[in-house]
Amino acid sequence: MRKIGGILLAVGLGTLIGWGLYWFFRLAFLSLPLPVKIAIAAIAVGLIILLASLGWERYRASKEEKEKFKEVEK
Repeated sequence: MRKIGGILLAVGLGTLIGWGLYWFFRLAFLSLPLPVKIAIAAIAVGLIILLASLGWERYRASKEEKEKFKEVEK
Protein backbone atom coordinates (compact mmCIF):
# COMPACT_ATOMS: atom_id res chain seq x y z
CA MET A 1 0.00 0.00 0.00
CA ARG A 2 2.88 2.37 0.72
CA LYS A 3 4.29 1.91 -2.77
CA ILE A 4 0.93 2.70 -4.36
CA GLY A 5 0.60 5.79 -2.18
CA GLY A 6 4.11 6.91 -3.09
CA ILE A 7 3.43 6.40 -6.80
CA LEU A 8 0.18 8.35 -6.63
CA LEU A 9 1.89 11.13 -4.71
CA ALA A 10 4.73 11.31 -7.24
CA VAL A 11 2.34 11.33 -10.22
CA GLY A 12 0.20 14.04 -8.64
CA LEU A 13 3.15 16.22 -7.73
CA GLY A 14 4.71 15.70 -11.15
CA THR A 15 1.48 16.75 -12.84
CA LEU A 16 1.13 19.86 -10.70
CA ILE A 17 4.75 20.86 -11.19
CA GLY A 18 4.51 20.31 -14.94
CA TRP A 19 1.31 22.35 -15.16
CA GLY A 20 2.88 25.13 -13.09
CA LEU A 21 6.02 25.18 -15.22
CA TYR A 22 3.92 25.29 -18.37
CA TRP A 23 1.99 28.37 -17.21
CA PHE A 24 5.08 30.02 -15.76
CA PHE A 25 6.99 29.81 -19.02
CA ARG A 26 3.94 30.66 -21.08
CA LEU A 27 3.25 33.87 -19.16
CA ALA A 28 6.76 34.93 -18.08
CA PHE A 29 8.63 34.45 -21.33
CA LEU A 30 6.24 35.35 -24.11
CA SER A 31 8.96 36.38 -26.55
CA LEU A 32 11.19 33.28 -26.23
CA PRO A 33 10.89 30.57 -28.87
CA LEU A 34 9.48 27.18 -27.85
CA PRO A 35 12.82 25.27 -28.00
CA VAL A 36 14.38 27.72 -25.55
CA LYS A 37 11.44 27.34 -23.17
CA ILE A 38 11.77 23.56 -23.37
CA ALA A 39 15.53 23.77 -22.72
CA ILE A 40 15.04 25.97 -19.66
CA ALA A 41 12.37 23.62 -18.30
CA ALA A 42 14.63 20.60 -18.93
CA ILE A 43 17.48 22.25 -17.06
CA ALA A 44 15.20 23.07 -14.10
CA VAL A 45 13.73 19.56 -13.96
CA GLY A 46 17.18 17.99 -14.30
CA LEU A 47 18.52 20.11 -11.46
CA ILE A 48 15.57 19.17 -9.25
CA ILE A 49 16.08 15.47 -10.01
CA LEU A 50 19.81 15.70 -9.27
CA LEU A 51 19.24 17.46 -5.96
CA ALA A 52 16.53 14.99 -4.95
CA SER A 53 18.72 11.99 -5.78
CA LEU A 54 21.62 13.52 -3.88
CA GLY A 55 19.40 14.06 -0.84
CA TRP A 56 18.03 10.52 -1.06
CA GLU A 57 21.56 9.07 -1.35
CA ARG A 58 22.72 11.07 1.66
CA TYR A 59 19.67 9.91 3.65
CA ARG A 60 20.45 6.25 2.87
CA ALA A 61 24.12 6.72 3.72
CA SER A 62 23.30 8.26 7.09
CA LYS A 63 20.92 5.41 7.81
CA GLU A 64 23.68 2.88 7.05
CA GLU A 65 26.14 4.83 9.22
CA LYS A 66 23.72 4.66 12.15
CA GLU A 67 23.49 0.89 11.75
CA LYS A 68 27.29 0.57 11.52
CA PHE A 69 27.89 2.50 14.74
CA LYS A 70 24.83 1.26 16.66
CA GLU A 71 26.91 -0.65 19.19
CA VAL A 72 29.16 2.34 19.83
CA GLU A 73 26.21 4.37 21.12
CA LYS A 74 25.42 1.82 23.85
